[in-house]
Amino acid sequence: MKASMPQVVSNDALRSRLCTDILKGKLSHAYIIEGAAGTGKHLIAKNIAAAISCIEKDSDGIPLPCLHCINCRKIMSGISPDVIYIKREDGKAQIGVESVRMIKTDVAIMPNDLDYKVYIVEEADKMTVQAQNALLLTLEEPPEYVVFLLLCDSAGLLLETIRSRAPILRTEPVKPCSMSEFLCSYEPAAARLKASSEKDFQELITASGGSVGKALGYLDPEKRAELNLYRESVRGFVNTMLGDRTGEAVTELMESMPQKREELQALLDGAGLALRDLLLLKKCESAPLCFYSDREEALGVSDLRPAGYILKIYENCLSAGDALLHNSNVRLTVTRLVCPGE
Repeated sequence: MKASMPQVVSNDALRSRLCTDILKGKLSHAYIIEGAAGTGKHLIAKNIAAAISCIEKDSDGIPLPCLHCINCRKIMSGISPDVIYIKREDGKAQIGVESVRMIKTDVAIMPNDLDYKVYIVEEADKMTVQAQNALLLTLEEPPEYVVFLLLCDSAGLLLETIRSRAPILRTEPVKPCSMSEFLCSYEPAAARLKASSEKDFQELITASGGSVGKALGYLDPEKRAELNLYRESVRGFVNTMLGDRTGEAVTELMESMPQKREELQALLDGAGLALRDLLLLKKCESAPLCFYSDREEALGVSDLRPAGYILKIYENCLSAGDALLHNSNVRLTVTRLVCPGE
């Protein structure tokens, strides 16, 4: 069996399905590729474009796409005239109808040097309704040589008429073991970090939340330092909230809490993940963790208080976050969270 899109991390079922459809000539004329940022949507789209045009597509023992033939090299380098990207214009919040109307004229022109023309619409869920309706006219009866790939965080934001004409492919977060293997194989900085500090490397893997894009960003020393500082502040907050809550500890916590709305919201988001881990560990010590990279550390923190107490702190964090979204005073929100009886 041919290796399917070897550049793409995880998403095994998705890769296998796409390559099988390509080899059998059953590829749809349009796909919606849905997933969180950093889970490989763009790379999968480029691999689809390369796979359908790969010169070695039917050769035994060679991966699909091969990534070495001239067609693959052009597509993966972003210089193929037959792979067209549609994206938001600089400074604009949405993709307007004019950007999409261009496609209607362009699809009538045959490919330059490939068998297909591939239109990759980035942030497709940010198309205006008018833009989506304009695209729908082309999606209904495109030329046989045209393939549309609509990339988005949430397919639910697309019109039902769009969704009904394109199968939805959902990318999945990359598992920690696959993330670690990928980073160390393709990024020398990752291998060096793992060798020098296994703890920092595991913190990076956990904090990425299955997003290769985030993990690659955290390899930057400055960004990683900011990440570690943030995660330590979350740990400090959770440990104090679950600790003995002496007057001195509470005062120190109050003084250390962020004063900016966005920073406080980020702290609460992290605390929510950490508390969620602690609650799960009360039920199952092998539960998958979202915040803690060290299971023994998490188990130790979870033993500080009974599940009901942890749940109450978790609910208070959610309430504080909701208050911030409704423009509650930041200092008042902090006081109610840290000193709920006052």
